[in-house]
Amino acid sequence: MIVCAVKDLEKYLALNKNFSKVIEYLKNNDIASLPLGRTDVCGDEVFISSQEFEGKTKEAAKLETHVKYIDIQMPFSVVENIGWRSLDNLSSPSQPYNENDDIAFFDEPSTSYVTLQPGECVIFFPEDAHAPGIAEGKLRKAVIKVRI
Repeated sequence: MIVCAVKDLEKYLALNKNFSKVIEYLKNNDIASLPLGRTDVCGDEVFISSQEFEGKTKEAAKLETHVKYIDIQMPFSVVENIGWRSLDNLSSPSQPYNENDDIAFFDEPSTSYVTLQPGECVIFFPEDAHAPGIAEGKLRKAVIKVRI
């Protein structure tokens, strides 16, 4: 997991061949104003899921993991807290891995939390189980999916 200001994402270009596509898109587009739903940046290699929903409580936020994609998550409207726990410290998923949606869910609690202000982001890798959407009020955010 990496937490940084969105403007500093360029420092992490070497971590994945598709990060350059993300940086280029962010430089030339206002992703905070994208319509809700999926926006393709480079087909299934890089796409953005723009979301808006009522924030969840810590208890309601479920840990999730992905196998095919790295998540870059950034809030726009309000402060977002996201739970974290190492995949190595989880037992069996409560909802097994769904290959089509690239997601598995776990009922175990997060072991730590990161707080993101608008203008900040977090990068989650497959070993990072995360429980997003913990916020007060309506949360508008983007999740950039980057193929591993």
